[in-house]
Amino acid sequence: MPFIGNKPSAVPLTSADITDNIIVNADINTSAGITTEKLSLISTASVASVTAKGTPSVSDGYIQLNCEQNSHGIKIKSPPHSAGANYTLVMPSATGTSLQVLRMNSGATALEFATPTSATNTPNFAATVGSFHNILNLTTTAVQFNTEVFDTNSSFDTSTYRFTVPSGSAGKYLITVSIRFQAFSSNRKEINLYKNGSNFFSFENAGTGGGQYDLVSGSIVMNLAVADYIQMFAYQDSGSTQQIRDDSFFQAFKLIE
Repeated sequence: MPFIGNKPSAVPLTSADITDNIIVNADINTSAGITTEKLSLISTASVASVTAKGTPSVSDGYIQLNCEQNSHGIKIKSPPHSAGANYTLVMPSATGTSLQVLRMNSGATALEFATPTSATNTPNFAATVGSFHNILNLTTTAVQFNTEVFDTNSSFDTSTYRFTVPSGSAGKYLITVSIRFQAFSSNRKEINLYKNGSNFFSFENAGTGGGQYDLVSGSIVMNLAVADYIQMFAYQDSGSTQQIRDDSFFQAFKLIE
């Protein structure tokens, strides 16, 4: 029947104008689709703007993003019903850079792009004794590793001879030390690995043989937290001052877990 009278001005539809099942597939021109100017969805604090429902015993809910030819696409799908999943993923506030990964931030409040720390053996460093220096008799003395060979995260301090675990780099570390004494008789000599100012582990040569260029060395794997620091000390009881040679070294790297 033709329209008689004045045509009413366009009035947007509201949720009150639509009841369940009043619009069916046959009412929509699927080939043309719904253009963006006709689709503006609003979320509230408690209601999502779109819900992709699942079908019992058939499929969990998902959305599909097609290519420009609409011949194929990728899907984002819900976990199964058995998982009881009920969470929100907040996207990062900025794009990442090359080789970064998408992960949950430290407060578990949103996703973020970050450089993975477990993909490489970093941080790592190696330092040597720049020149001979003395270890007094019966005196625990900090070994002066004051010359860096490399230091990926600038975490080794050549003035305090300490390695400090940087932010985001907690984990297991392989630590190796080798100290060569310029001259020695058959007496006790030790390397003491200090963690946060206290003796954690000792490598010892009990003096079986002695002689010039006596060597004490060892390796250990340690669990280190952010801001933990490690440092090497030496001890000897030869009866007189002894020198540490400049080919002594201290190094560590984070293990991939």
